[in-house]
Order: sequence, then C-alpha cells, then structure tokens
Amino acid sequence: MTFIPQLTVRMVLVTAAAIALTACAGLQSASRQGAPGQAVAAPTPKPPGVASYFEVLDLMAPGDAGRQSTELASTLTQAQQYPTSSNRLRYAIALGAAGHVTSNPVEARRLIAELLAGQNDLTPQEASLANAFLREFDARVALYADLARQREESERQMKAMGADEDRRYGALNAETQRLKKALAEAERKLEAVAEMERTLTPESQ
Repeated sequence: MTFIPQLTVRMVLVTAAAIALTACAGLQSASRQGAPGQAVAAPTPKPPGVASYFEVLDLMAPGDAGRQSTELASTLTQAQQYPTSSNRLRYAIALGAAGHVTSNPVEARRLIAELLAGQNDLTPQEASLANAFLREFDARVALYADLARQREESERQMKAMGADEDRRYGALNAETQRLKKALAEAERKLEAVAEMERTLTPESQ
C-alpha cells in the first residue's frame, strides 16, 4: 500500500518536468517568431541610396524635351508636397542638370547650399553627392560668368572698332572734300592764268 503512493508521486514529478520542458521550448520558439497576437516589429527601412539621383539625371539627359519637362515638374511637385531632404536634393539636381532649356545652375547651387547649411537627414552618401553637385554647379556658374565677360568684352571691342571705322570714314570723307575743294580752287586759278595769258598774246589784241 505504501509503494503505490511513491510511484504516483514519481509519475507526477516526471509529468510536471515534461510539461515544463515543453513550455520552455514553446517560449523559445515564441521569442524567435513572435508570440501569437503580438505584433512583430517591422524591419527598419534602409535609407535611399544614390541610385535614384542618377535616375533623375538619366531622365534629364538631352534628347527629349518633353521627358525633361515632365521629370522636372515631377521633382518640383514632390519637393513642394513632401519637402524631405532627399526630394529637395532631387529637384535641385534636376533643375541644375545641363542639357535642358530651363537649366538653372545658379538656383540649383543656392538650393543645395541652403539644404546642406540647415538641418537635414541626408545619409553620408547623399551628403557627399550633394557636395559634389555643389562643386559642379559652382564651376558651371563661374564658367558662365567668364563667358559672359568675354562676350561683353568682344561686343565692346566690336563697338570700338565700329567707332574707329566711323571716325576713319569721317576723317577720310573730310579729307576727300578738302582735296576736292583744293582741286577746284587750283583749276579756277589755272583757268584765270590761262585767261590772263590769252589776253597777253598778240592774237588776242
């Protein structure tokens, strides 16, 4: 009679141990996969890379004015409606891209400088790209300014040459008129001398 209770207690202990092991296994599985009814944390989205900015440049490449206009308008709308750092940078790159009639590197440079100077959430890659475009737009603005100075200097020289030509023409015309008057005066004097000679000849008496 005393053996049966001991056996029963042993079986209860074994059963409890099995249940505990099963529960531990379930907890470990739940910790890996997420407990039922509990939301699993979504993975943090990776920040956008620089590929999207090069896609903008591809769409702004010369050859299709309609495509360029559509892309520029699209980036402007995104920058206005959702003024994130990335959208603002995309619009600045599209605006300053060379090869379209509305290209404005001066304004694009200002937008990027303003973006970098203020608070932004650009990734290191995006910040490096923004600085690269800032230098590129700086170089283009300097080049355009130099071309403008050369054009102004060329126009000034052309005007000066034209003024010199006008002065030379005026001087030449005045000299021509003077020579004509001198020639007429010389001819008049010769005619007077000829008339005097005729009056002195015997035939004229």
